Amino acid sequence: MTSPHNTLAVIDGALCLLTRQGTKSRRHQPLATAVVEFRQSPFRTLVREHPFGLLPGMPNLYCLDGAFRLQWLAEWTDTADPFVALLDETPTTLRAQTSSGKVVTFDSNTGRLVSVMAQMAAVG
Repeated sequence: MTSPHNTLAVIDGALCLLTRQGTKSRRHQPLATAVVEFRQSPFRTLVREHPFGLLPGMPNLYCLDGAFRLQWLAEWTDTADPFVALLDETPTTLRAQTSSGKVVTFDSNTGRLVSVMAQMAAVG
């Protein structure tokens, strides 16, 4: 039985494609500091990096193709509110949460901003 996707792992802060024997066959160096989360789908891998060390205005969320080539950077320039979690993905959208609690929706094919929903205040 084979896996439908290649096996990915974060090793020493870099995203690595592993062989069946567990050795690294390909490596994606982070844009700044370290990859902290990824989500693999058949045609792309969504990557969230640790936000510290990125150039001003550069988002900590981006997309790679199967050969680890950068496809897009998320359309988000609020470096004071970096992404802290990838929430879910559909064939056309990606939702991620920021450190302030906003839920941001992107076009998963382009990284363009679709909507921003502010965190709801707790009642009670």
